[in-house]
Amino acid sequence: MSFLGRVLTVDLTDRSIHSSHYDEEMVDRFLAGRGANSYRLYKSVPAGTGPLDPENPLVMSGGLLTGTEAPASSRLHVSARSPLTGLLGSSNVGGHFGAELRAAGFQTLLIHGRSEAPVYLSITEDGATLEEATELWGRDAWETQEILRSRMGGDRVRIMAIGPGGEALVRYGCILTDRGHAAGRTGMGAVMGSKRLKAIVVRGGDRQRQAGPEAREAVRKYAVTIRNSPRYPIYSRFSNTTYVRWADETGILSTRNYQQNRFEGVERIDGTRIIDYVTRSKSCHRCPVHCKAELRIDSGPFAGTEGERPDIEPIVALGSKCGVDNVEAVLYLYNLCGRLGIDVISAASSIAFAMELTERGIISPSDTDGIELRWGDYRAMETMLRKIASREGFGDLLAEGVAEAAQRIGRGAEEYAFHSKGLELTAYDPRGAMGTALGYAVSSRGGDFTSVYAVPEYRWDPQQGEREFGTPASVDRLSTEGKGLLVKRAMSVSAVLDSLGLCKVAALSVVGDFSLQAEAELASTLSGRDLTAERLLAIGERIITVERLFNLRHGDGRLDDRLPSRFLREGLPNDPNRGGTVDLEPMVVQFYSAMGWDRQGRPLEEKLRELGLS
Repeated sequence: MSFLGRVLTVDLTDRSIHSSHYDEEMVDRFLAGRGANSYRLYKSVPAGTGPLDPENPLVMSGGLLTGTEAPASSRLHVSARSPLTGLLGSSNVGGHFGAELRAAGFQTLLIHGRSEAPVYLSITEDGATLEEATELWGRDAWETQEILRSRMGGDRVRIMAIGPGGEALVRYGCILTDRGHAAGRTGMGAVMGSKRLKAIVVRGGDRQRQAGPEAREAVRKYAVTIRNSPRYPIYSRFSNTTYVRWADETGILSTRNYQQNRFEGVERIDGTRIIDYVTRSKSCHRCPVHCKAELRIDSGPFAGTEGERPDIEPIVALGSKCGVDNVEAVLYLYNLCGRLGIDVISAASSIAFAMELTERGIISPSDTDGIELRWGDYRAMETMLRKIASREGFGDLLAEGVAEAAQRIGRGAEEYAFHSKGLELTAYDPRGAMGTALGYAVSSRGGDFTSVYAVPEYRWDPQQGEREFGTPASVDRLSTEGKGLLVKRAMSVSAVLDSLGLCKVAALSVVGDFSLQAEAELASTLSGRDLTAERLLAIGERIITVERLFNLRHGDGRLDDRLPSRFLREGLPNDPNRGGTVDLEPMVVQFYSAMGWDRQGRPLEEKLRELGLS
């Protein structure tokens, strides 16, 4: 049995399906998952291909270790040209779909074309078929999965589905598996909807390998490292939800569309409050952390709500960023976004943007269908989320994302649209964390934390910072020194983990080791390949560089590695971060130099030769 699964290629236009062997050279250069996806798109998507054109392929790949006995090996990477940013669309999802796809014998799905009528793709170890899905079109992502699970039968059925948001081509439509695992950012659900592909259903066979003693020991060692981390008890009970309060105390909690960095209602939405609603914890494939959880609200206006517990990003987006301190409203709205199939961060950020415009008199209820979008009004938020998902009225404008919506509104609205490269920024105010600020600016997919993960800037001690990045100030979150090397390391490690199929919650949030030594040992033992930490870091750099080349092509040769002007010019009063702003340009120059790029952010020819990309 080959270690890697096969590649399943589906053309929805002519309904052809065929499978092929995985390219071994691809593994040597890019592993699988994110790295392989990015390279495939770079090689196959010419300039001028529209994100919603049939010619824009949707690629879903398990990482090198996805679905194996490796701990926390659940991750699936979903990629295409993004309808939100026009650049690389990239989203990573856990749960069990990726492992089940591997059990069916497939590593990668390549989906081309566009179906004339709605369909779903059914995959088993015997092959794949396209099935009619007209009766599913219009149903939400949860209902769609329930119907298909009942139709297919068995506990092993795993499904990726879009909701109304993906069907309506909301620029940040997402793809959902189960009730709380989303390929959320950059609009991959809209790409799937443009292809009229409602869902992908997979049921694998029994493909368990008999691991030898060396492999079993490597698996045990990696799992023990996770369980012995000081942060393991926190994450296994609360996930990262208690970091809402930490972000507030640190002065980096995005509040009222980044007007403040502290929230007076933080105690009411922190994870220590959410735990009261949890009914049971859950785990992704072979993960010892068990950071996912189901919840229920038994009383009050949201009584009967059942669903999944959000992590920190959705809590902040729907909570403090919109001025909401009602925890039950946050839980309800989070699960509503899942049903509708829209990215929580972009959707909530779009509403927060509209709230600030309302506050400043740039728009009024006459612009927003009679709805007054005021801070903390979660009922108005619910109405607007539904309008976004159906592209109705003002929701049709917000469905474009804040960058495009601001341009259409005009009247100075651009000053309050907080994004980088078209992707809405996440939970942390960059004025209190310089590595995060730099990551927002230079990330391959736009204003994002998860694909960068610059946590060494507030976790590591100065001695480690000096040893790894040349200066102890590199791990001072308010300093700009050494941030170029720090972000390069964090981005490279993040790219590798996405390409191995390992969860960053376990590896980076819980353990927090950015050396890749443990991952190299685990991957080498299980795959039989010679993968050192140094080789993995080189692969990570190669992945980031290919993503840069893709973005340069589709950004017409230039990229805006910038931040909105508020963060560069406006300090915050009564701020534990001393009212600072972001001095971005020196950090961008550091990062370009560390990556071997010129001062315009273009990879130098000698660096391309070094990475084997020239």
